[in-house]
Amino acid sequence: MTRTPMMTKTPMRILLVRPESTGGIGVHVDSLTRALREAGHDVRTLVATGTGAIPAIRHAARQARVDVVHAHGLRAGAAACLATRKRTVVTLHNAPANRAGELLMRLIAQRADAVLAASHDLVEAVAGNGAKDARFGPVVAPALPAPTLPVPQVRTALRSELGLAADDDRRLVLAVGRLAPQKDYATLIKALIILKGRLGPGRVPPVAIAGEGRERSALQAAVDEHGLPVALLGHRADIADLLRAADVFVMCSTWEARPLALQEALRAGVPRVIATDVGGVAEVTAGYLPLIPPGDPEALARALAESCDGSVPAGGAPDWDALWPGPAEELAAVLAAYSA
Repeated sequence: MTRTPMMTKTPMRILLVRPESTGGIGVHVDSLTRALREAGHDVRTLVATGTGAIPAIRHAARQARVDVVHAHGLRAGAAACLATRKRTVVTLHNAPANRAGELLMRLIAQRADAVLAASHDLVEAVAGNGAKDARFGPVVAPALPAPTLPVPQVRTALRSELGLAADDDRRLVLAVGRLAPQKDYATLIKALIILKGRLGPGRVPPVAIAGEGRERSALQAAVDEHGLPVALLGHRADIADLLRAADVFVMCSTWEARPLALQEALRAGVPRVIATDVGGVAEVTAGYLPLIPPGDPEALARALAESCDGSVPAGGAPDWDALWPGPAEELAAVLAAYSA
């Protein structure tokens, strides 16, 4: 497909297309929209889902006379590639989870003018599908907002939601992410069942999970069946407060690129962090954090036991912001893809 060349560099007219998402993609697109506008560009945004995505993108691009259509995610990215002859850039945030996703990635690779990928393994995957311009595009977690409540008050509220007695001194474990297969909370439940059988019910780490999704019923049923101290908090707007109140953060996903929740947990200084060695997680943790294999309840049980019973490692945390790409690098990568 031959696309119309971009006639201007600055200011540009940009259409940002995203799926319906309250998670990391939505946060990233909101942040990118602000950065592009502050840089002087004319930015329109569109949430495109379902069968109406292609005509909606085509109409929005024509109406705004855009120079670039920048779509996020596999479905929105594929729809953008089919909808317009304008310069099309796609940012991939997740790897395909099934055959349909693999077909979408192949379409994007073959039709997008440039593909930004949030981790280097994704760059390799889309290049392997024939992308003529595949490059790393950092996804930067926004700075944590200021606390809205004192940490002791948040901890008290969390302990109450978990049904813990006032004299229960077990460390609080927090997980953040939608209740979906990719986050693999089923393995977390299995790890807690292992610890209950090994240590007794009174020493199972209490876990709060902030997020909503289609697996809520199944997870709640497993929690109730095994009598586990797990609270499904649903969607929360106070993640920063929860992170500051947590003793342990756990991310047991089967795949992640540059997970915003993990970046936020490290920035917040959660004393102990457990994460699976998948996707771009090793890039984020930069060798400072021991990682565990995904889908391994025994390894997760051991990590939880060590984190909840052991002392905090000496030496403190590195300056994560000095190790990671920042907002300037994020914006530069996007603008380079627009103008290449």
